[in-house]
Parts: sequence; structure tokens; C-alpha cells
Amino acid sequence: MKKIKIVILILCGLFFVGCGQAGLKGLVSCSGVVLKDGKPVEGVTVTFTPISADAQSKGASAETDKNGKFQAGTLQWIGILPGKYSVTLSKRTTEIDPNQESVPDNYKTVTYVEQMGKYANPDESNLTADIPKTGNESLKFEISETK
Repeated sequence: MKKIKIVILILCGLFFVGCGQAGLKGLVSCSGVVLKDGKPVEGVTVTFTPISADAQSKGASAETDKNGKFQAGTLQWIGILPGKYSVTLSKRTTEIDPNQESVPDNYKTVTYVEQMGKYANPDESNLTADIPKTGNESLKFEISETK
């Protein structure tokens, strides 16, 4: 009985290792910074959408830290597949109607306000990233006032 438990544990371990990153071979490092008018922007979601029709291409995303820095990830793994990407930047804040003071918090109407203007729209952002097979750790997205 003890041998059967050991065999089952070994098989389960091999199963989970086999289901790991095997489907996403070829991920490379991709990191950079987002600056608005020369200053780092915290809390921006950087979204990479494949431009090529390559069936292997997958999108990736990241969120900037307080220094405006990000590291892209694909699904649950850190990294991105090489290729050319369209890039969008989005940052949403929530606004609660001040006329709802007497309404309990869980019933208040929340409005999400996009803070990145044209950079959040894939048709208007004009931002791209070309990620080589060696990766790119120095992307820099410099944007100006978004109104």
C-alpha cells in the first residue's frame, strides 16, 4: 500500500510538471517604463496585442509600479513571445456620485473613468513594441497629456 501511494505521488508530480510551461516555450523577458510628460506613472495597465497572424502569438500584459516600471507576463508566466505588438495603456479610477452619501457603500453607483485617453484605444494609441528572440528589457513608452 505504501508503494502505491509513492507511485501515485510521483505520477501526480510528473503530471503537474508536464502541465507547466510546456505550452509556452519561447517566452522572453520584456520590461520597461511608462512616462507621462517625463514622469513615471503608477498603476497603468500595459497591454500587448499581437499584430502578426502567427497562431503561436499570445497577448501579454503588465502593471506599472510607483516608478512607472513594468514586466510583461503571458497568462500566469512572466515573459512574452517574440513578435510585433500593438500596445495600449489604460488606467482607470473610480468615482462615486457625491449625492449618494446616504446610500450604503455596496449600493453606490461607481463610474470607471479612463485616465489615459487615446493611449487606451488600440486604433489611436500608435504605440508598438517589437520583441526580438533575445527579449527587450528597455521599452520606454513616453506619452503626453491625454486630454
